Amino acid sequence: MATSNFTKTVLPNGVRLILVPVPGVNSIATAVMVGVGSRYETPAISGISHFLEHMVFKGTEKYPTTDDVNTIERAGGLQNAYTDIDITNYHNKVLSEDWRLALEINKELAIKPRIPSEWVDKERDVILEEMKRYEDEPASKVEEAYHALLYPNSKLGMRTIGEEASLRSVGAQELRNYHDEWYAPERMVVILSGNVRGNEKKIHEQVGEWFAALPAKKTGDIEVVTPQQKAPQLTVVTKPDAAQAHLIVGLRAFARGSEDRFAWSLFNLVMGVSFTSRLFKEIREKRGLCYHIRSSNAAYADVGSWDIYAGVATNKVEEATKAIIEELGKAKAAGITEEELVVARKRLKTILAFKSEDPEFWSEWYGRAEVFGMPLMTLEEYIEKIEKVTIQDINALIGKYFITQSLNMSLVWSKPREEKLLALLSL
Repeated sequence: MATSNFTKTVLPNGVRLILVPVPGVNSIATAVMVGVGSRYETPAISGISHFLEHMVFKGTEKYPTTDDVNTIERAGGLQNAYTDIDITNYHNKVLSEDWRLALEINKELAIKPRIPSEWVDKERDVILEEMKRYEDEPASKVEEAYHALLYPNSKLGMRTIGEEASLRSVGAQELRNYHDEWYAPERMVVILSGNVRGNEKKIHEQVGEWFAALPAKKTGDIEVVTPQQKAPQLTVVTKPDAAQAHLIVGLRAFARGSEDRFAWSLFNLVMGVSFTSRLFKEIREKRGLCYHIRSSNAAYADVGSWDIYAGVATNKVEEATKAIIEELGKAKAAGITEEELVVARKRLKTILAFKSEDPEFWSEWYGRAEVFGMPLMTLEEYIEKIEKVTIQDINALIGKYFITQSLNMSLVWSKPREEKLLALLSL
């Protein structure tokens, strides 16, 4: 496993710089992460974070056109960005000799966008087409419906891509105002990982030159969500042309910083990740009910959930739901075995070892933790936590989170809502 040493520097205005040397590679991943996303919006401008992320690629002060911004690709590098619920990330990966160019491009995107008015309508149409694509992808639609079911009437529950009406109401000035308000130094993390040895001093100087002059300012904070669920819930999206039913069954779990996350990461592998998981062996291999099934966590600053996704034949939804609930019931009644814990621990360590060979992994590992206000835990420290997890720890958490009133289900299929499915949600 690659070493996970790092250094962190905080500029006077609040911008944070993290350097992560990764031995044995000749590449550098650079990123400028900003702690803002869809849950910082209002319904009137829903989707503006994602819209802004698109628009910055239309040109910056130094790189005034899209073709200029794409100079990273002409240098052989990889370039992209993403917007999520509580983070926007501009990232790329280049040969180590090109670190300055790579960082400059991300700097320009994050703090020097032009947001040309003549491109707003065109890019809005692009995003509306992206929205249609998601509408046509039941696997994406069911996740969206599930998220809205968990967090109704809240900013957290809004779609990251926004709504058609809100997108059509946003113009160039609204985008500029949003950038000015939220892209503040206190929300920015600059991170370089990979072959940084020998360039640390130059990187610090360059980051200081580019970021230190940004005026410090305070921004708002999230709207805290307090779930009030008292009984199982079901939401159904009917798509008459859907050839398959896509479902998510899940439970409310823990927030991002909970100590429960270490034991639960092992339990998640046992239950629903890849060929050795219980859900794969029972629902796919033994019963033949699906091609794809998996479990995963979604944790935020204040709330979280654990969810199981499967795509099944429309006439097998009831059977598949029963089978999933049965597997949850088995786990609640008997917990996991010592052998399963041993296998999960080895799998998790191996997964992390493979990922740690890529500099981009380290950008995500430390950058997201810093943006989210989490302790910067090295991989070695994380593994120590994993090594200490006992079967009693995991089984106690199953008892803690596997409760009937916390069950939720979303379904995208060709039929209307069937109340008998809601009746199946019981542990």
